[in-house]
Amino acid sequence: MVARVVAYMLAASVAVLTAGEIFQGGIITYTSVPAVLMFGLVLGLLNAFVKPVLDIVAAPLSCLTFGLISGALSFLLFGAAAVIVPGIDANIWGVLVGTVLTTAISGVIYAILDER
Repeated sequence: MVARVVAYMLAASVAVLTAGEIFQGGIITYTSVPAVLMFGLVLGLLNAFVKPVLDIVAAPLSCLTFGLISGALSFLLFGAAAVIVPGIDANIWGVLVGTVLTTAISGVIYAILDER
């Protein structure tokens, strides 16, 4: 579990840095690298402790939408972390791009760290 939380924190930090550099001054901006690391920590903790509860509550809706609600929950948690952490600014498109990048990067990190 700890490895997954650390991997998600790393993925979130890399996603914000990547989106911030690709879209300079656009959809995602950050003031400093420590702010990005704090964002990764907050998002990792939200995904470790809040998302499982939300997944259970939203399970019936997830069945009806064929799992699309999981992406919406990730979107909401990314946006919540952007609001919580000072120094990270993201508009709705930034949250969308950040969520997609975080999912892709964390998938690669999980594939590398998978112990099976």
